[in-house]
Amino acid sequence: IAVFNIMTGVFVENAFKNAQPDRQAMALEQRRRHAKEADELYTLLKTVDVDGTNTVSLDEFLQMSDDPRLHGILEVMGLDIKDAALLHDMLLKAHKGAEVNLEFLTDSLLNMKGPAMSVDVQALMYKTSLLQERLDSLIDRGVGASSCGSGAAALIL
Repeated sequence: IAVFNIMTGVFVENAFKNAQPDRQAMALEQRRRHAKEADELYTLLKTVDVDGTNTVSLDEFLQMSDDPRLHGILEVMGLDIKDAALLHDMLLKAHKGAEVNLEFLTDSLLNMKGPAMSVDVQALMYKTSLLQERLDSLIDRGVGASSCGSGAAALIL
């Protein structure tokens, strides 16, 4: 009976190990889903690029956000664009160009997908803290709001 109990224990242990999902397989499947989603989003955004420049202008971006079919597809993908003009402006500043490149737009939209995670909020808090320290340092060195421009005056107040 003891040998039988040992064999049963080994069998049950191996069954539990095999029943747990393989982490590498799960990671690979997630990367595949991400790549497929990126391809689908890129293809969708190509339809918005009416002038064929592989970039999206503000007008093209606003048309995309106003199109109920495209807006619906983006929502299904977990991308809910509330203020298209503001988002386009942010992407332009990050991309540092006159129009937003389709690859950059695809990557940026995928990074914005879904709810903010705790780590995202923590990263923003950290960056805000660093900016506040830099601003305090400028103020301490005597660089006042008048020499920084009106935008800095609003921040200092």
